[in-house]
Amino acid sequence: MKPKTVSRLSFLAWLLLLTLFFTEPLLANKFETIGGGVQGSTKVKAEYLQIVAYVAGGIFLVAGVLAIVLRDRNALTLNYTMWKSSSVFFFILSIGAFVVALLMN
Repeated sequence: MKPKTVSRLSFLAWLLLLTLFFTEPLLANKFETIGGGVQGSTKVKAEYLQIVAYVAGGIFLVAGVLAIVLRDRNALTLNYTMWKSSSVFFFILSIGAFVVALLMN
């Protein structure tokens, strides 16, 4: 890189850092904090988590099936050489997510 380009990049980096430091306190009270979480009763929160676990299990299940079906279609993916281990891993994650969702009842 040319010295002029490096000085421009460092200037932009400092400008971005200063902008971050000055705007963060202004926006701090505009958004809900992490402690606020999902509003509602514990039952509603558990239902949301159960839905998330079912969706994650479904996504992992589809990914496991795709790892088997598309095992030798593209040499640039890991599934080309490691399709067995990746499909087993996705199926284990799927089973784990479904078990967590069932245990939330």
